[in-house]
This record gives sequence, structure tokens and C-alpha cells, in this order.
Amino acid sequence: MHGALDCNMRRTRVVATVGPSSWDSENLSALFDAGADVFRLNYSHGEPEDKSELYEKIRSLETSERTTCILADLPGPKLRLGEFEGVRLLRNGDIVRLICGKTSHDGPELPVEYDGLSAELKVGDAILLADGLIRLSVKETSGVRASFVDCLVEDGGPLTSRKGVNVPGTTIDLPAIGPKDEKALAHAIEAGADWIAVSYVRTAEDIRPAKDAVKAAGLHTPIIAKIEHPSALKNLHSILEAADGVMVARGDLGVEIPLELVPIAQQNIIDAGLMRGMVVIVATQMLESMTLNPRPTRAEVSDVSTAIRQGGTAVMLSGETASGDHPIKAVETMVRIAKATEDGLTNSGGTPGALSKFRSTRAVAHAGVELAITSGARHILVATQHGNAPRLVSGYRPDMVVTAVTDRIRAARRMNLLPGVKSVMVDEYERGSQTMQEAIRILAAEGSIKSGERIVAISGSPLAMRGATSTIRLYRLESDGTISGTE
Repeated sequence: MHGALDCNMRRTRVVATVGPSSWDSENLSALFDAGADVFRLNYSHGEPEDKSELYEKIRSLETSERTTCILADLPGPKLRLGEFEGVRLLRNGDIVRLICGKTSHDGPELPVEYDGLSAELKVGDAILLADGLIRLSVKETSGVRASFVDCLVEDGGPLTSRKGVNVPGTTIDLPAIGPKDEKALAHAIEAGADWIAVSYVRTAEDIRPAKDAVKAAGLHTPIIAKIEHPSALKNLHSILEAADGVMVARGDLGVEIPLELVPIAQQNIIDAGLMRGMVVIVATQMLESMTLNPRPTRAEVSDVSTAIRQGGTAVMLSGETASGDHPIKAVETMVRIAKATEDGLTNSGGTPGALSKFRSTRAVAHAGVELAITSGARHILVATQHGNAPRLVSGYRPDMVVTAVTDRIRAARRMNLLPGVKSVMVDEYERGSQTMQEAIRILAAEGSIKSGERIVAISGSPLAMRGATSTIRLYRLESDGTISGTE
């Protein structure tokens, strides 16, 4: 057991979804200042090209001290209602008709984008809308594609366009990466998204198209698997072997499996991610009441704190910042909860299991963390070209600040989602020791490293960033500003 994380650095990352409530420049800047580490762009809404301006607005917030990070969230094979005007109030006992294969509709019927729903549903099947808030049961269906489904409203409520449609117990025959996803993925890659989330993952194969597209573009953009379907729980370990991070997407998961099983599923997903040293994002309805109210409920605060104490490395705001009345307060509240929770925690010294990939880098990362602990170092510096080495170091949850040393802005931006990791931009020198010492000088000049502190430097050799991660050095910043240590 070790003490709390050095400095005042918050380990838990806050992800804020951008939407109508927050997409103007003033609100984006306010979210950034309030502590949003990552901006999530939800490609389920609008056309991909509409988000190009958002990328520009977010990148304009960057300073020499702080980078921005953008998470592109693909639509996935999720069923959604089409577009319709205003708010529909569904009352218990009403009969409502779904028109399948419609992206929009002006009549009293509800449009559903997927044309196969009318062919695949049977009488008696349950249909859940808006993350399960509205429940329908099928009374009649045509049995053919692009037709109708008549439903009884069991649990009614207000309904707006583009809400999710869930049919628990029914496997819908849709590809993980469909035409809409391909278009969104191409835009996210071209626009420079830092992380890409694949929605409604059911098997490891569902991640492959996104991986292949990133590779074909000559990039190393990491992929996050969103776990929100029962099939994903059965295939969890193989999915995580293929992914770079994981999201507990509790909205759809909570309507696809019994509600009482969601907390257990959440813990299992977090544990599986932490075992691999992964980013683990917990999402959906974290501070839901703040969509309308300036203060969360006590239950919501406890929920966020529990997710962090379970090991979640990031917590995500959805409607709270995308369409809510108090987006800035929601981020400020999330930051306060994260800080308070972390203040009450001590590091358990967890050790992620060995992965087949990056095995040698993980061994060096582990040795570097152990050296930092035994030597009393206050900082770990990790040289990186793409961001893998800092991710592996952060997986051990060290109590000292981890700083990624890189000359690539793409890698620096990715660090915003890694727990307890910051970044510094440094030119690559001919020798790894020169590069790492220059990073120490920069950090010392800005006050991040103080006189007398020890620093563990993990790098490649002979080049720090482009050489295979193989070298660990222990440095000390002396009172006269010189750097002493091993060569």
C-alpha cells in the first residue's frame, strides 16, 4: 500500500459529450476549463461532415501546456427511431404503430430506421425505447421487411427523435460496421480523432474493420470496445484482447440484461480491463438528473464514486453535457466527485496480467514502476512514439505522476484519456539520455519537477521514442539545476 498520488493531479479522466448545449466555442472552452479531459463526438446524431467544425473548435482550445483529446463514438448496429417533429407523449394502453425502414416520418406513426424489424419481431416481444424508459409489447406485425409493427404501450412517457430501440432477447441481423459506420469511421480518421469507440460490439471480429481502417490510413489510433450487449459479456475476454480500451455502456446494457445484473457486469468488465492495463470508461446516466437540475442526487454521486472505486479510469457524461441545461456544472461536479473519491483511496498496487502483445515493453514498464517505488521517485517519464508504453505504465496505477515524453502531437493528445498521465513535447535527440534529460529540464522550468526529486526515465535506445522500449534510468534534479544519475 502506498500513499495518494503525488501532486494535485486528478487520475480519473472526465469525458464530456458534445452536443447542442455545448458545441459553441464559449461553452467548449468553459467545459475545458472546468476539467473535461476528453470530448466525445457521438456520430449517431447528424452527418459526419457536420462534425468537422467541432474538431476545429476543440483543437483551437489547445495551449502549450495542455492538449485536447477527441473520442469519436461510432453509431454501431444500434436500432434507433427516425426523425419526427416535437415530443410525442405515449400513454399507457395506447396502440402505436412503428413504420420500419423510415429515416423520418410526419404522421402519427413512429419511424424506425431498420427495415428488418417488422420481419424479425413476433407477437408478445418486448420493445424498449429511450434506454428502457418506455416499454412496448408487440400486438401485430406484418412479418415482412419495410413494413409495420403495432404495439401496446405498457410503460409510457415522452419521446423524441433518434432515441434508441432495444429488443431484449432478440439478435438483430446487423453488421457491427455498417455503411453509416464506415462513413463515420472514415471521417473520424481523416479529422484526426484520438480514440475511436466501436458501438454494440458482440465479438472480437466486430472490432477488426475499425482496426483495419486505422492501419490502412497509416495511423495508430486506439480502439475502444463498447460493451452493451449480452453476447459481449460472453465474449468479453476475446473482445478485450482485440481492443485497446473498453467502455461500460450501461444504457443499452441495462435494457438488454436484467437491471439487477448491471452492477455485477460493470465490475466484471472493469476487472477484465484492469487486468490488461486498459482504459476503462464507465458511461450512461452518471449524473442524469443534472440534465435538468443544477445539482445531482446523492445516489448519482455515490454511483460515480463507486465506479471510480471499482477501478474505472474514466467517467463519461452524455446528455448532461450534450443536451442538458447545466453542462458546465455537470463537469465541475464530476471533477469534484473524482477528486474526493481519489483522496479517500490508496493504491492497491495492482499488477495487470501479461499480454501477448507488448510483452517486452510491459516487462520494462513494470520494472520502471518498481524502481520508482523503491527509490522514492516522484515522477516517471516514459518516451513514446504512439502512446503504448505510457498506457502500459499507467496500468500499474503508480502513485507518482507519469509523463509521456513525445514529439508527436497525436500521441500527446491520446494521453488525456490515460489515468494519471500527462504529456510533454520534446524533440528527439541522438541519444535517449539526452532526450529524457531535456524533458526533465522542461518540466523543471515549468515547476512540475522540483529540486531534490528523483525521476525514473523509461525509454528506447539509442533513440528514446523510436527505439524499442528497453532502458530505465534513475535521475535526480539537484539544487543547482543539474541532473545527476546513471548513464
